[in-house]
Amino acid sequence: MQSLTTEHQQIKRSNTLLHYWLAGPVGHPLVVFTHGGGMDHRMFEVQQALVAKEYRVLLWDMHGRGQSQPLGMDGTFSLQTVVDDLLTIVDNLGYQQACFVGQSVGSYVSQEVALLYPERVLALVVIGGFCLTMGIPQFLSSRTQRGMNNAPFSKFKQFMVETVGIRPEVKAYAEAACAPLETWIAMRKAIPDFFHEEADYQLPMPFLLTHGALDALPEIKEHASIWAQRESNCRYVVIPDAGHNANQDNPEFFNQVLLSFLHQHVPLATSLE
Repeated sequence: MQSLTTEHQQIKRSNTLLHYWLAGPVGHPLVVFTHGGGMDHRMFEVQQALVAKEYRVLLWDMHGRGQSQPLGMDGTFSLQTVVDDLLTIVDNLGYQQACFVGQSVGSYVSQEVALLYPERVLALVVIGGFCLTMGIPQFLSSRTQRGMNNAPFSKFKQFMVETVGIRPEVKAYAEAACAPLETWIAMRKAIPDFFHEEADYQLPMPFLLTHGALDALPEIKEHASIWAQRESNCRYVVIPDAGHNANQDNPEFFNQVLLSFLHQHVPLATSLE
């Protein structure tokens, strides 16, 4: 396999130095990967290695995660600000459109871009996320209200590690990447405000909806089947032998599905213009 050249860049936003990584041929269609709420850009390294052979690929760390420190924004977490951060990076790269891929909380960022700026989204990919326009699921509302349950952060972190993946390598990554406590607290406070029920809304762009067959959150699987029926542009694929971080647990299967979707809906003839 040819070595992949990755460019590491930075941009200052909301008192946070955001870090992002670029790979793939300049001028080719852009595919943007946004990680889960407590993870960082490294959760998509295997996807980057494959997708960047044909597409321009952007990985990044949301503020308060990975190398993008500190949390900033006076200790709050705003979905709109994260969307603005991401689109500022995309704008600086000279792209008007991209395919946006998001996992879990990262899918909320991608969905919000699609809702607010549909003309900028060539296609949307969701991994293990809930639909923002169907209202907040009851279990998620209850979980955010409970907060950290006054448990030591070390116990919460271990719970998170056991929840996100099934492969030992994925669990080890999650433990190493886990965001600081203040980031988790800010995110939990913010999540209920992400959801805004819009009964007649449908995504107007091609949409790939995925989750792991063994996701530790059964509500993800129940919700996804309902969501898929609502969307006329949806392709719904369950990733076998995979948990919440399905793209990491079964990268071979996920990558095949993703690349097939990209080839169909994000043709390489698409340019910066």
